[in-house]
Order: sequence, then structure tokens, then C-alpha cells
Amino acid sequence: MKSNNKKRLALSFIIFYALLYFVWLNVWADNEAVLTLGGNVLSSIGCLIASVWLFQTSRKSTGNEKVFWLLLAIGTLNYFVAEVLWIIYENLLFGEVPFPGPPDLFYLLQFGFYLAAFSFKLVKETKKHQFIKFFFDVLIVMVVAATFSWHFLLSPIIEVGDIATYPLLVSLAYPIGDLTLLLGVLSIYLGIQKSTFNKSLFFLSLGLFFQIIADSAYVYLISVDQYHSGSLIDPLFALAVLLIGFSGFLSTAQPLDPEAALLDEKPVQQLDFLRLSLPYVTVLILFFFMASRSSGIYVVTIGSGISILLVIFRQIIIISENQQLLQKYQDKTEQLDVSEQRYKSLFDYHPDAVYSLDVTGRFESANPSSNALFGYEKDELLGLSSSLFIEKEMQLQAAQYLENALRGQPQSYEVPMRSRFGEFHYLSITNIPIMVRNDIVGIFGIGKDITENKKNEEKIQFLAYHDPLTGLANRLYFGESLKKAVSEGELLNEMFAVMFIDLDHFKEVNDTLGHDIGDELLISVANRITGCVNDHDLVARHGGDEFTLIMRHVSGLEAVAQTAEKILESLKQAHHINGAEIFSPPSIGIAVYPLDASTPMDLMKKADKAMYEVKANGKGHYQFSKETI
Repeated sequence: MKSNNKKRLALSFIIFYALLYFVWLNVWADNEAVLTLGGNVLSSIGCLIASVWLFQTSRKSTGNEKVFWLLLAIGTLNYFVAEVLWIIYENLLFGEVPFPGPPDLFYLLQFGFYLAAFSFKLVKETKKHQFIKFFFDVLIVMVVAATFSWHFLLSPIIEVGDIATYPLLVSLAYPIGDLTLLLGVLSIYLGIQKSTFNKSLFFLSLGLFFQIIADSAYVYLISVDQYHSGSLIDPLFALAVLLIGFSGFLSTAQPLDPEAALLDEKPVQQLDFLRLSLPYVTVLILFFFMASRSSGIYVVTIGSGISILLVIFRQIIIISENQQLLQKYQDKTEQLDVSEQRYKSLFDYHPDAVYSLDVTGRFESANPSSNALFGYEKDELLGLSSSLFIEKEMQLQAAQYLENALRGQPQSYEVPMRSRFGEFHYLSITNIPIMVRNDIVGIFGIGKDITENKKNEEKIQFLAYHDPLTGLANRLYFGESLKKAVSEGELLNEMFAVMFIDLDHFKEVNDTLGHDIGDELLISVANRITGCVNDHDLVARHGGDEFTLIMRHVSGLEAVAQTAEKILESLKQAHHINGAEIFSPPSIGIAVYPLDASTPMDLMKKADKAMYEVKANGKGHYQFSKETI
């Protein structure tokens, strides 16, 4: 909104400035000194404002646009210098402005820099075949324009016999300069591609149009010796240069939003037919002018005219058909560009690693997330094998997944990998075959980092089967392990023992020292029991101050008794916790498979019963089930 206000304000200023110039010339028409001074100052200030606008535009632009606006700015600055020189001659020295003189040099330099700007933009923004087509279109129009310039402007000057060669050349330079400006206008409407057309170029061409009118009128008035400083055509020069400067101001103030871009393209679509048919229209105008100036009508003239008309009409029809085909092509190209941009956005900004592999499994493309995950800068990853990052134990399986994808079967799997710097990640990978003309030429891959998910799963899995306080197996895990031990013992005819361990005086510890000390005691007990058994044995916290143990692969009752004695002696020792010396000896009940029972439930009952018998008989020792004895 703020930008639009600035544009409206600048355009309103230009209109006001031109009106002020006209008013000044009318108000001071009878006072030549004030008339010429005011007119020259207004012209100079207008050139200076336009130069500032264009230099600011060049400074804020980049690439080709920076050079284009800079050349236009230098052109308007030359115009400003010429106006200042005019003021010096006419208003400070009170003399006639020499013709030709120094101001003419800078006026003509303005044409040169304008032409350089248009030529630069045209060369940079058109393809070779477009440039050739444009060249011939412009050549046709310039031939017609040169013909009319010669007839209406150059002939009167040349017919004045007493004009010297140098003034004549300078006089000829102005209409030639007009043709260069005409070339500039045509370069905007004929040579520049649609994508670069916008409102700033419209006002630039409008400014050039007023410059052509003003300059042509100036040369004509000079040829008939009727031009004087303060003429009504002078405000047109100021208006022209201000519009050219405004085109630069508009370029920097123009908002970059898609809707505005679409609005800017609509005038181009409406001008397509006009700008393509312009060369043929100018030929028709020249032909009718020639016919109107002819002193008689001849059959050859009529035949030539009809032939030219038929050729032009036929060409216009072809142009119309070509335009329809071109429009369809442009629509398809635009759809393709939109699709490509959407794919590129999905690829570049996807939070997961998105990449493509060739048929050998090497990276062909990778998005920024891939580079961050694998630890490589942009393009460094390309050409490396994807197997380089996969953990060795999974490489063969991952290779099989790739083989399946190359057979046309989408794959989803999880693999552990390490980045360039050794960082471990767990990836959930989806591989999709890339089909081109029914041939598989590679694989698209999406790798989602699920390392945290895996850690959480492992944590949940651990908590589901382990006691959160001691880290031992919990009651659920012990029960499943006991069932498994019974099944294997039956299958292998193997003996194992189950111990039920209960701490004596634990309730007193909790009541007197607090639950925090009680928890520390349970942790200490768990560590001591674990230190008394083999790696293949299972120690679990059954609940509260109760622990259970499965002793696997026992050779006999004596080995079981030795382990029980070891546990007993370890737990009878004092626990030193937070400066307190705590004694909590255990009562241990033991049941042996298959001597005491052959089912998990019966084994637990027998061990539990033996433990309670220990408590009833004085605590602090162990006892086998009576069936064992």
C-alpha cells in the first residue's frame, strides 16, 4: 500500500510539473527573459530528477537490469548537462545558443546512451532466432520511418542551399536520433520477451514516444526557421525525460507479488497481434501514401498493390495461427514450469532427506536435508555410494532392497547409518523406482531420521519388561522367562532352579529412615544379587522388597546351594547408604525343576512357600522346597 502511494505521488508530480511548464509559458509569454529562464530551469530540474531516479534504480538493481538502468541514467544526465549549457549561453551570457554547439553534443550523446541501453537489454533478453526476426521487423519499420522522415523533415533542410555541411550533419543527426529512439520503443514491444514486460517499461516507452514527437517537431520548426526558446513543444521534452525517470522509480517501487505479475502480463497478450503486425501495417501505410501521391493509376501499380495486400493478409493469417500455437506452447511451458517449481520446492524444503540414486546406488541429487544428515556440503555428496553410510551388518540387506526397487518394486525399510563425522542415525527409508519411457533409470529415496523414535521405543520396551528403580527384569519379564525355561528344560531334559528372595526388616527401614533410603537399599540389594550369579541367570524384582532368580544350566543341588549361600552372605553384610549402616538379611526359598514342579506356577508356589518357611523358622537363611529334600 505504501509503495502504491509513492507511485501515485510521483506520477501526479510529473503531470503537475508538465502543466506548470505549460502555464509558465502562457503566463510569461510577453516577457522573453522570464519566459526563457523559467522554461530552461524547469527543463534542467526535470532532467536532474529523472537522472536521480534512474541512478537509484541502477544502484538497487542487479545483473543485466543494473547496466540497463545505468545507461539510461547516463543518457538523461547528458541531457541535463546540455540544458545547463543552454542556460549558460542564453540566460547568463545573454547570447544566442550556437548551432551546432556544445549543447548539441550532449543532446546527441543522450541518443547514444539510450540506444546502448536498448541494445544491451535486447541482446541479453532474446534468443538468436528471436533477435534475427526482430532485426528484420525493425528494419522494415525503420525503412518506412526513414522514408517519411526524408520526405517531411530532411528534404526541407537539404533544400536550404546556404546551410554548411557541419550544421547540416548535426541537423540530420536529430531525425536519425529520432529513429534510434523509435528503435528503442520497438525493442520494448517487439524484442523483449513477455516475462520482462511490466509497467515500468510501458512508461519508459511512453516517455520515448513523447521525446520522438518533441524532437521531430523541434527539427521541423528549425527547418522552417520558426523555433524559439519557450516554444510550446519544450514541456514535451521535460515530460518525456520525467516519464523515462519514472519508469526507473516504478521498477524499484513495484511490489513483487504474483498477482501484480499477472496483471503486468495482460497488456502484452493484448499487444501480441499489434506488435507482430506492425511491420506489415507500416508497409501498407507507405504503399497507400505512395498511391495517394501518384499522378495516375497504372495496371502495374494496381497489380503490385493487390499482390502486396494479398501477401500481407496471408502473412497476417499465418501470424495469427502461429500466435495460437505459440500461446498453447506458452501455456504448456508455464504448466511445466509450475510443476517443476512445485517439485523443486518439495525437494529442496522437505524436512527429510530426499535424494536420487543411479542404477549403481550412487547419489545423483540430494536436498539440503540430505547434506545435513550425511555431513556433506552441497554437491559433495553427488557420486558417492549410498552403501558408504550404512552399518556393515545391514549393507547386504540394504543392497537387496535397492535391487528390488530397481526391479520396479517400491521398498520401505529401516537401517542404521553413520554420517561423515561418525554420528549414528537410524533411518526409515522409502525407495521408489524412477521410470523414464518404461525404463528404470534410478531410484528416488526418502530417508526419515527416526533415531529419537528408536530410542523412545527402546526405552518403552525396557520399561515394559524392567523395573524402573533397579533396572532388573520385572515381574512380567520374569514370568515369560520362566515359561521359556520350563519349555527348554522339558525339551533338553535340563535342570534349573527358582529362588524367591525377601528382605527381612525392610519395612522398618522405610518407616524409620524414609522411602528414599529404602529405594537406595533396594538398588544396593539388586546389585549384590546380580554380582553373585552368572550371565545366563536372570534376576528380577518381583515387587516391593521381593526378588526372584532363575538359575539356568545347573549341574546339581550343590551348585544351587552354593549360589544361595553366596547371595545370603552378600546380603547379610551392612549397606552403607547416606552415612547410615543398614542391615537387611534375606530369606530365600528355592524350588528346582523338575524335582519340585514342572510348571511355572507350581515352581513359584513351591519357592514362595519355602521362603515363608524360612521366615517362620528364624529368617536370614535359605531353604529348598520340601519336595527337593
